[in-house]
Amino acid sequence: MAAETVAQGPLQVLPEKVEHLLQTLDPTSIFPSQAYNEHGHLQRILSIGQWTISVNTVYFILTSILVLVLVLVMAKKIKLVPKGRGVNAFEFLVEFVRNNVGGIIKHDRKKYEPFLLTCFVFILISNLIGLIPGAKPGTGIIAGTFALAIVVLVYFNAVGMKAKGAGKYWLGLVPHGVPGWIAPIIWLIEFISMLLRPITLALRLFANMYAGHIILGIFALLTGLFAQATFQGLGLYIAASPAWLILLIGLYLLELVVAFVQAYVFSLLTAVYIDSATAAH
Repeated sequence: MAAETVAQGPLQVLPEKVEHLLQTLDPTSIFPSQAYNEHGHLQRILSIGQWTISVNTVYFILTSILVLVLVLVMAKKIKLVPKGRGVNAFEFLVEFVRNNVGGIIKHDRKKYEPFLLTCFVFILISNLIGLIPGAKPGTGIIAGTFALAIVVLVYFNAVGMKAKGAGKYWLGLVPHGVPGWIAPIIWLIEFISMLLRPITLALRLFANMYAGHIILGIFALLTGLFAQATFQGLGLYIAASPAWLILLIGLYLLELVVAFVQAYVFSLLTAVYIDSATAAH
């Protein structure tokens, strides 16, 4: 197989490898009927007794545990003057979310900062796990990001009803000054618009992370194929192999930034929705 790969050349073998990569990263393959490859091997589902769960769910649970452990550890190290790189890094994240995300909320923002920080840290850790080769993070499938978005939808509606009262909150979807005859139409439009928010939240986060995983996978394949050809003695690929490796490292660094930015954007939009739900008209 190796000899055939080299004989065809890396670029000739690449399409087959990319197809396999896309099957591996398939964001919809979370059901038992889609979980087995052509050899009958279990690849995306874990079975625990009678329970069957996707690997992405396992990583979601792992992320939740990591967030919980992180918060508990940092809570014990809280001091007036933080000491240690880990504590200072976490303090930076808290201040970043408080000033750049929570600051958008004009009314009782301190009530909602813990939720915003949880969203930010959870998504950031999940995104970073996605950069580990072979990992299947929850933010790498549309079902995972949609679940996060549904939590946000329930939360900002709940705090809105708590702040204004259920009746006033839902009637408040119609702006003041709208003529009575058109108010039902405006209310329906606003209600549908609100229901679309989790869809846009989920798609934005998923699309960015999934695209990053595909690009990193392709560049990793190119690096490996050209390195294999080089080791097989094909001097034509000697210069290309380290070049692909340099590009791969550069893309990894870029994806680290993207992981942070996407956690920030998700949390920022969440803050916008909370502000809209709790602000007085």
